[in-house]
Amino acid sequence: MIEVTFTHQRMTVQGHAEYAPHGKDIVCAAVSALAYALIGALEEDGLIRELVVRPGFMTVVAKKEDKAFDVVRCGILQIAARYPQCVSIRK
Repeated sequence: MIEVTFTHQRMTVQGHAEYAPHGKDIVCAAVSALAYALIGALEEDGLIRELVVRPGFMTVVAKKEDKAFDVVRCGILQIAARYPQCVSIRK
């Protein structure tokens, strides 16, 4: 299961969806794409304060609140609603 924790300045993603074999998992790919889009948006604006990316773990912290977190959170909530056995949002 992928567990995602959000604030307006931090996102942490950990675990694996286990929807399909490694390299063919559309749920992992979708969550990863949103996470990397967030990183890219923050990098473009020079807002990355902390970034850790390891297999099965990612955390990104911004220097200040950014609307990009809201957009990515919305996307991940949509994925979690469709694949609740694979993705959970931690509060």
